[in-house]
Order: sequence, then structure tokens, then C-alpha cells
Amino acid sequence: MTKLSSKASLAFLVLALLLFTLQAQETKKLCEYEMVVSTGPSKGPSTKLRVILEAIFGENINTTDVIKRWGAMGPRHTYFLPNSNDKFRVNLPCVRQNFCAVLIGGKKGELKPHWYINNITVSTKGEGIDRFKTFRFSSGHEFESVYPYIDDGECP
Repeated sequence: MTKLSSKASLAFLVLALLLFTLQAQETKKLCEYEMVVSTGPSKGPSTKLRVILEAIFGENINTTDVIKRWGAMGPRHTYFLPNSNDKFRVNLPCVRQNFCAVLIGGKKGELKPHWYINNITVSTKGEGIDRFKTFRFSSGHEFESVYPYIDDGECP
């Protein structure tokens, strides 16, 4: 009877290890995130811009230097010129849910209220994932705060 229980224990251990390995591989899947920032009539910040993309149930992507780390338009491109669409791209682990909010901040208050953003569009692509979300700011209005936050109502 001990041989049978040993074999059953070994089989259970192998099965548990296999499931753990499959789950670990599942969580390591990467997605490509692309963010397009559509600016309004005035020039935006010239240095470090921070964008936090919040997903439903609290997962988020926090970019500390979106131009340097995500900039997809070449090293000589000037970002955030008036009336432009600037692209940013990065590969990171996939978040499980849709994005529901965006928060923007600048370096030492550089994100002044005179800057206009029309919208920020975020696409997420990965194995079995193809999401698209646009966050619209008040068109034609300056930021009312130094750290604007846009929520689409889906965040808990």
C-alpha cells in the first residue's frame, strides 16, 4: 500500500508542477502597448512626462519617462508640438482587463495648465488580446490641474 500511495503522491506532485509551470508561462505573456497622444494648439512639456494607465481592478502601467522609454517616432523627433499625434510603444506583461483611467504628470510641475491634449488612445495587442481605448479630454479647454485624471466610469 505504501508503493501505491508513493506513486499517487509522485503523480500528484508532477501534475501540480506541470500546472504551476503552465500558469507561470501564462503570466509572462507580453503585449505590445501603443499610446497615441493627440495634442491641441499649444506646445507640451519638453522633458519627462509620466503617464499612468489604470486597468479595471487596479492593475496599472506606470511610465516614468514616456518619451525616452516608449518614444516610437525616432530619436530626433520633437514630441508634443501643437496639433500633433505622437506615438509611443513598448512591450510589457499583459494586463488582464481593459484600461479605465489615465493620469498624466510632468517633471516638477512642468505640465502646466496651458497645455492642451485632445485625447490619448491606447491599444493593447498580444496572444488572444486586441484592445483599443480612447480617453478624451475636454476639447478646446486647458488642463484645470497640473495632474489631470480621466476616468471612463469603468474603474471600481
